[in-house]
Amino acid sequence: MYILGLTTLGDSAAAIIRDGQLIASVEEERFSRRKHHSGFPYKAIEFCLKEAGITLAEVEHVGHYWKPWILRHKAMQAAKAAFISPAMFKARADRGVAQVSDSYLGMFKHPKRLREHFGESNFKFHFLEHHQTHAASAFFVSPFESAAILTWDGTGEDTTTLFCRGMGNKLEVLKRIKLPHSLGQFYSAVTNFIGFDMFAGDEWKVMGLAAYGKPKYYDFFREKVLTTNGSGDFRFNIKVLDHHLAKHYQFPDAIVKELGPGRKPGEELTEHHWDIACSAQKALEDTAIYLVKKLHEMTGEENLCLAGGVAFNSVMNGRIFHETPFKRFFVQPAAGDAGCSLGAAYYVWNQKLGRPRDFVMRHAYWGPGFSNEECRAALDAAGLVYETLPDEELLPRLAKMLSEGAIVGWFNGRMELGPRALGARSFLADPRRADMREILNHKVKLREWFRPLAPSMHEEHGREVFGVEHHDPFMITVIEVAEEYKSKIPAVVHVDGTARPQMVSRETNPRYWNLINEFKKLTGIPMLLNTSFNVQEPIVCTPENAINTFRNANFDALVLENNLVVRQ
Repeated sequence: MYILGLTTLGDSAAAIIRDGQLIASVEEERFSRRKHHSGFPYKAIEFCLKEAGITLAEVEHVGHYWKPWILRHKAMQAAKAAFISPAMFKARADRGVAQVSDSYLGMFKHPKRLREHFGESNFKFHFLEHHQTHAASAFFVSPFESAAILTWDGTGEDTTTLFCRGMGNKLEVLKRIKLPHSLGQFYSAVTNFIGFDMFAGDEWKVMGLAAYGKPKYYDFFREKVLTTNGSGDFRFNIKVLDHHLAKHYQFPDAIVKELGPGRKPGEELTEHHWDIACSAQKALEDTAIYLVKKLHEMTGEENLCLAGGVAFNSVMNGRIFHETPFKRFFVQPAAGDAGCSLGAAYYVWNQKLGRPRDFVMRHAYWGPGFSNEECRAALDAAGLVYETLPDEELLPRLAKMLSEGAIVGWFNGRMELGPRALGARSFLADPRRADMREILNHKVKLREWFRPLAPSMHEEHGREVFGVEHHDPFMITVIEVAEEYKSKIPAVVHVDGTARPQMVSRETNPRYWNLINEFKKLTGIPMLLNTSFNVQEPIVCTPENAINTFRNANFDALVLENNLVVRQ
């Protein structure tokens, strides 16, 4: 039985499973080359069907990550905003009208779109609740037979935070927190207050900048903006900071009086902005820790699954790892809305159809892959000079180049699912060079100086590098680096002494593991610096994408499978 899962607004994506086994999952942005692509994922669906070797006629069920008719609560929130300020009501009303007419009502046409574009099919179409597809995306592909589940984001239909328990092939909803109380909307509002852009996914920047500041405004955020009440709830005070106004860089007098005017995009980032980022980040973390501990009290579980956009806050995840009673936790690599396509497929298979679970997501490599022949054809068409080498020659040569300071674009196997490069579409460099972060951020990635870079490392060296047993194949957790290692790998250690590692398994990505091993033979360091293979665009997908980036960016070598191009 084939089941297709869909995400059709921002971060649109598709996933396909066969008898409970994942075959393919990919974001539409990788094909359209538009970051956070919003719209029906035609190309992603086309890839999934092709990878499965079927037509739409063979798909029996389609799961969709949203119930478009749940609008009452949002309408009530917009009406309440009118009593606070006309500007707040207008921001909500304008957004709501556009969403209902363009997005939500359009969802009812998705079955027709599928059949018109991909041919006739008798599939059954399921509209599913957004946060339950988040929960399914985390639990049903986790290694746990039972677990507590927490999903948190900006909002689904009306829910922003969902407490669940997963047991076997069933999810049990325990509690909901609804709009306007949203950790995701709190953080995105702060993102725009600091002059970044929530629509571009700039929440990452707040998290990176926070490490440079001091929590001078923490008490303000925790007492006036983001509060907890002792019974497992939190409150986001939109009278002080409002997500919908922040979209337009408008902010209530209450926050301006306390923090000064919001930073305008492009203005200089000062220590004041670092301190705001630090304070907001700590407020988010402490609220999250509070909720996770409450979930533990509710369930008594030892395992924790997280999903939703807030679950990408890897600094928060590190604290959850260290400071809560849960012994094990799991976050799959596309924890945001793209992963709801995965969750929608598994929600139908496990929850609705009652089928047993027998799949665990141990790696993220579910996108397109290309043969050596396809890579050579792209290189020939581009007129690039290259060598084709077996791994026994190529990997030691690359390791030597990296150890001597080269930056390499590495294109290997099937593309990663999710926003993190995990050794399939990566820029690689030497983590020992203190200047490498500046070189990559300024000369290659063309991004802010404070953005951290991460290590890909042998999983068997985790305790040696971090001082604790920690397994994270998806680069989703920030933890403290062991003192003796901080000076050895300065390019991947953030200013606060932490790093966000990808633990590389010899089983799930043997070629990448072997490259790291060749570097270890030369340097004694069991890791490489790894950042995503892209420059102000989605991560590269095809050989042509990689070649285009090589031509337009400043790095030293390009590897397309076994084909090596060295810049002359």
